[in-house]
Amino acid sequence: MILGKNTRKMVTMLFIATIFVPYLAVGFMPAKVRAQDAGKIVFDYSHGQYSDYIAGNETHPGQDWYLRKNLTDMGWEVIWAFGGLNDSVLSDADALMVAGIYGEQAGFAQSEIDAVADWFNAGNKFLWVGSDSDYGGASYINANMSAMLEAVGSHIYPEPTSVEDPESNCEASYRVVANETSDDSYVADIVDGVSKVMMHGPTCLYGSTSATAGEDAVALEETDIENVYPLSYYGDAAYITDADLLAPYGHDNGDEGPLVATAVEVNAGEAGNGIILVSGASMYGDYQPMYTGEYYDITMDGYNLILNAISWTPPAAMDWLLIGGIIGVVAVVVIIIAIVLKRR
Repeated sequence: MILGKNTRKMVTMLFIATIFVPYLAVGFMPAKVRAQDAGKIVFDYSHGQYSDYIAGNETHPGQDWYLRKNLTDMGWEVIWAFGGLNDSVLSDADALMVAGIYGEQAGFAQSEIDAVADWFNAGNKFLWVGSDSDYGGASYINANMSAMLEAVGSHIYPEPTSVEDPESNCEASYRVVANETSDDSYVADIVDGVSKVMMHGPTCLYGSTSATAGEDAVALEETDIENVYPLSYYGDAAYITDADLLAPYGHDNGDEGPLVATAVEVNAGEAGNGIILVSGASMYGDYQPMYTGEYYDITMDGYNLILNAISWTPPAAMDWLLIGGIIGVVAVVVIIIAIVLKRR
């Protein structure tokens, strides 16, 4: 088939446009902003989370020693807060890790909760709140963790209950190993390399559609909440076994897995750009944290979940700015083609 001169010109211009439109469109793409770059990260050791065995030292390193070393190697300034949570220790901090409190008299003062809320709501902060089960009636643990989460407007909370798993565990049903992860591509970087996570004496998580602890509660396994993404799950054999007089909010006693073990919320806080992560067990300190790599000859990789989450960058979403930019580029190309053809 013989093409006319004008047709050949148009085909040539369309071919060129096909090549260059993707490059031109990049100029209109919103920059991928990190949740936070390597900066200052604070670990709360003020409420019973510290353990000599877990903290360790260079001669006899424990899980927290390795955690600090790995974060330092990643460029983080690591601060262990022994004197409470306040404006001073949180000054210039980019991230805060708060493991489940250990001891009924070790609860958060209201001034500490206020300090964390003020810090987080300033914007661009990462907050990870761990928790624990209600074993032995220890409801004070999650009551404290929920108070802190509610102060920052979280939609994720720890259930005031206990989870056990007779199959996926470290030689006892309460030493649960979370063995499932999310297949949502949005959080793929967080769960990369994660298959088994130590969750010692844990609880599961529920969601609140009103960002209020204990109200408008939903099971995150069944109900989606905007900006909330489950990360890891207890397996099919896991079940809820309530140990105190306070019933779970989003679940029923006896509910079976999979149950959400960790979840993340993005676009959080008053500034709308914070990240909140909640887990059903403590990620550091405590008796046997999520960072544990081996326990009772069971090899785990929860350290990947922790390090990935701390350094995570939420994927940039397709938005109207990007769409408008692409439309604009296409329009420019069409105009150029029209001008060229007019000058034939």
